Amino acid sequence: MATIRPFRPDDIPDVVALRRKSFSRSERPAAAALADYFEHVFFRNPWRDEALPSLVYVDPSGRPIGFLGVVPRRATFQGEPLRVAVSTQLMTDPEHRGVAAIELIKALLAGGQDLCFADLANDPSRRLWEGLGGDVALVPSLSWTQPLRALRYYGTLLGETVGARALALGLRPLSWAVDAFAPAWLHRDGLRPDPLTPETMAAHLPELLHGVALRPEYDATSLAWLLDQLAAKRALGELRGAALRDSESGLVGWYLYYANRGGVGQVVQVVAAKGRYGAVAHAMFHDAWHRGLTALAGRLEPQLVPILAERDGAVIRAAPWVLVHSPRPDVLAAIQRGDAFLSRLEGEWWLSF
Repeated sequence: MATIRPFRPDDIPDVVALRRKSFSRSERPAAAALADYFEHVFFRNPWRDEALPSLVYVDPSGRPIGFLGVVPRRATFQGEPLRVAVSTQLMTDPEHRGVAAIELIKALLAGGQDLCFADLANDPSRRLWEGLGGDVALVPSLSWTQPLRALRYYGTLLGETVGARALALGLRPLSWAVDAFAPAWLHRDGLRPDPLTPETMAAHLPELLHGVALRPEYDATSLAWLLDQLAAKRALGELRGAALRDSESGLVGWYLYYANRGGVGQVVQVVAAKGRYGAVAHAMFHDAWHRGLTALAGRLEPQLVPILAERDGAVIRAAPWVLVHSPRPDVLAAIQRGDAFLSRLEGEWWLSF
């Protein structure tokens, strides 16, 4: 009989082989590099908790034929500590795909966490998750894009269709000339950018998100580890962050995004005090424009909707699904009504297998 047990370091070679068999794409094509990354993420992350292990599905001989990674995280709900299990890298041997995936997710959802969270799920994973009692977080499953150099951005989209490439190339000189001027709405609201440090984020997140029912719990050590992982994700561009202060030198928020000059930058996190989200977002747009980006994109947050509506931004259902599960209805209700802070820094998005 096949069984499920906790993932062990000596399983890594088998799980790496399983991943290379299951997925055609990897940011670490070499088996040794991928093995090192598995060890680093699952056995040396700063939140490791023996009670919330990653899981392997093994055949009667003990060989792993399925895997589901878990990265524990910490959060608070209305001031109460929560244990969060971030799930990632669901994979199974093609010959055992249906049964193994079902059993792994069932075992995960029956674990000791208060909240289970995955934010890179595809359609089959979503259907399986919902069939086993999980939920989809609808608003975070939407994505947004804010053009900064509109002609160049839309020209690039136009150029992706074969028949329109010649037109897009012909319009390029005009788009570059027009996009040399900043949009009339672009401004920084007088906020002063300072370096964004783990210490600043850990110390000020509770006050900035005061009143948000569900929010992550940060400390400087784990944040430093996490930001190092983000900075190493070089394929997306240069990681840019700034802590923003007003004229009284009070911290009003921060932003964190990838600057991809000439392309679309991916937003990792925006944190703002109540009533200051628009100012922080505009400071980020201002910085991204000056760094040559054509647009910014990210996961939708309710506070961003009116800003996008005023600036011809777009909201679409093209991003991966955000999946949640909790034995507590009040936690799930907070997530669904938007009373939760679940940025790309909180889930599996920052991983780079």
